[in-house]
Amino acid sequence: MLPAADFESRRTDILEKLEGQHFMHHIGFRITDIQPGEITGEMDLLPFTRQQLGFLHGGVTATVADIVAGFAAYSLTPLHQHVVTADINIMYYKPGTGDKLRAIGRVKKAGSKIHFCESEVWVEQDGEWQLVARSTSTMAVI
Repeated sequence: MLPAADFESRRTDILEKLEGQHFMHHIGFRITDIQPGEITGEMDLLPFTRQQLGFLHGGVTATVADIVAGFAAYSLTPLHQHVVTADINIMYYKPGTGDKLRAIGRVKKAGSKIHFCESEVWVEQDGEWQLVARSTSTMAVI
């Protein structure tokens, strides 16, 4: 687990790593808050992020859930280590309709080799946030 005193170095490292997340930038997803073990991001829902019925595309939902969980796990690893997704399971609760998306990833249990994470994906419509999906994931520390 990363000592609290080293978190500012990790925050800077996370911001640098985010620059290389080209698909994230392509869809307009941006990280809005970085805390130890918790990452939040947001994006506007544009036409190309929706499926044929106009709902938030399931692949976009899974992608942002993976991004926030992965970086939440990464925020707790020592500076010389990284994480990769070993497993992800996503549950879709309702169609995502609205104008804005927010995803929150949290580490539920950090370990030396594996971090267990959860993510929530919310969509705002008419000023009201609705939970549209939740994921659980296992992040392998490498």
